[in-house]
Amino acid sequence: MTYTEEKERSHRFALALRMGLPIFLLSVVSLFILFSEPLATISSLIFLSLLLLAMAIYFIFFLINQSSYEQITDSITHTFTPEYFFKLYNRWSKTKTCTVIMISIDNLAIINERYGIKNGDNILRESVLQINDFFTSKEIKKLPVCRYKGGDFLLILMGEKERIIPIIELFLAKYQENVIHEIEVGFSAVVLDSRFIKHQEEVLTRLYELQYAHKDKKTVDDQEEVVPAQLEYSVLNALEHHRYSVAVQTICCDAIPVVEVTFKLIDENGKFIHQSRFIPFLNRIGKMREYEEHLLEMVIKIAATGHSCHIVTLSAVTLRNGLFFQYALELLQRHPDAKNKVVFLLDEKEYCPQIKRFREQIAQYRAVGYKIGLDRLGGSHVSLMYLKEFQVDFVRFDTLYTRHIKEEKYQNILQGLNISAHLCGAATWIGMIEDEESDKIAKRLKINYRQGNYHGKIRLLEPTQGDIL
Repeated sequence: MTYTEEKERSHRFALALRMGLPIFLLSVVSLFILFSEPLATISSLIFLSLLLLAMAIYFIFFLINQSSYEQITDSITHTFTPEYFFKLYNRWSKTKTCTVIMISIDNLAIINERYGIKNGDNILRESVLQINDFFTSKEIKKLPVCRYKGGDFLLILMGEKERIIPIIELFLAKYQENVIHEIEVGFSAVVLDSRFIKHQEEVLTRLYELQYAHKDKKTVDDQEEVVPAQLEYSVLNALEHHRYSVAVQTICCDAIPVVEVTFKLIDENGKFIHQSRFIPFLNRIGKMREYEEHLLEMVIKIAATGHSCHIVTLSAVTLRNGLFFQYALELLQRHPDAKNKVVFLLDEKEYCPQIKRFREQIAQYRAVGYKIGLDRLGGSHVSLMYLKEFQVDFVRFDTLYTRHIKEEKYQNILQGLNISAHLCGAATWIGMIEDEESDKIAKRLKINYRQGNYHGKIRLLEPTQGDIL
């Protein structure tokens, strides 16, 4: 029996006592008073009995109705409800540092579609048992587990995350090839402790940000330790005062000179705020378009003063915003020398459902003087699907191929992707070239542009400096 089921039984027992004990005591006291009276009669006994029965029925129905608001476990998995789970979390985090873990069944939606909802529910129950058995084997007997939504389970453990992370990594390693009832089940996990983030909403928000950010990575924890209120103040302050760090890296070596431009915010103390922290926050408060408009304006001013083509990564959601398009058009009208020198690089994880409208918007950007690039070709299916939908100018291969570029099979796939991109009218680009051998392979495969420390390191650039070439 799991810890959550034990707590559910004890809670039901306490609820039953609350229902029965008051009625029993009331009956005993009433009968004692009745029989202690010398003038007690049969009729008074019957009247009192009926009165007690009516009160008992009312009280029982009242508590039954009240019990529906006091349910502490999920009906499918018998894990804690989110309300009860966070009551525990609030109580535990007040006294000591505790760690919240979110273990997710990544392919639950596919399981429900392919095998049916009933089998999906069975997978949820079996997954809870696997989680409980694993932690029990690590001498963690009382494990609070909550099914927050879908296939996302929340757990609390006492202690800081550094002590918990090795246990979670062992869990993921043990169940990386997990099969339940001949159904493949994939787990992922992220970890967060209460040293810097304490409130329920902040915990949930950060856990889902980590889950999204680490979707394709091996790490499970929050690398940066910042109090959310301080982070939010620093981000808004940097955005208001336009404190940006602009960095560029040369991309070698085709006919058109190209550089990639990257940005970070700078807080009031002069320290960098990484994109992984401030971009989710800007999305939540609806200021992402404002931030990317600032970026575009800086890139336009830099591009207008030189001859290079400047590549900047922008979110596809912003590009689909009509207000952003109007602003982008106005910038080109104010700085006509930047026309055809700015490339919007897209890296989208989800395929846009309104693909016809998006295709028209991409064509509009190219018509007014912007170029379009796709990132992570060969690693993201979205980039490959967009390549056949849009007319694009650049594609950058996923870094997976750079890491394995010396292996023959990866070279064969890279060559096929390179030919496909060229046939679609796009120039190809590969990053993270760190040595001469990798560079020679990329040239032999006829990749147009190579980027990495071998060709030039990233260096800071003031927005007013202009072109670096």
